[in-house]
This record gives sequence, C-alpha cells and structure tokens, in this order.
Amino acid sequence: MLLYGVRWPGVLMCMSLYCATFFLTRYGVAEDAPGQTSEQTGLLLFMLPGLIAGLINRNTPLALALLAALAATPCCLLLGFSSAVMRFSPLQELAWMTSAIFWCGFGALLVMLWRTLAASRITR
Repeated sequence: MLLYGVRWPGVLMCMSLYCATFFLTRYGVAEDAPGQTSEQTGLLLFMLPGLIAGLINRNTPLALALLAALAATPCCLLLGFSSAVMRFSPLQELAWMTSAIFWCGFGALLVMLWRTLAASRITR
C-alpha cells in the first residue's frame, strides 16, 4: 500500500516542476563563465520538486517525490535525446539523472525531518 496516500495532482505538479528543472539546468541557454560549470550546483535545484512534493502530501512525501521523479525521468530522457544536438553521452546522462532523483528524494526527506523536529518541539 505504498501508493495509498499519494495524490495524483501532486504527482503531476511535481513531475512538471522536475521536468522544468531538468531542462533549465541541463540544457539551459545561460552560458557559464570560463572554467565554471553549472552542474556542480545545478543538481541542488532538484531539491525544489522534492520540497514541494513534501509540502503537498503530508502522508507520504517521499513516495510522491520519488514517484514523480521516476515518472518524469523517461520523459526527460526521451525529449533530451530527441534533440538534434547530443551534448552528453547516454551513460553520463543516466548518471546525472540518477543524481537528480536522489536530490529530489532528499528534498522530501528534508520536509519530513522538519516536520518531525517541529512536532517534537511542540510536545516538550
């Protein structure tokens, strides 16, 4: 019963935010300064869909974030590979997407930690 408390509009919203974050960080038009790479800090932006998913769904925030990230990953890969210019190898793309899924789940875990600490502080 992992998906029992998951709200599907939340999954769709998190999926769309995940896809937008993916395309802005991976294929963004902003050029970096020489010697600087946006991939170092760009993956941290994937905590935002996880944070939003955690705030939307109180019962199962981690399941919602991971479900949305796993559902959005094939869409992002297909759209990324369908472009005329391949900037990265498929293996590098897969490793980057695995890191993005991790950071999305980590955002949901931060919300869960925050709620746990807030609840323990109230009971004191």
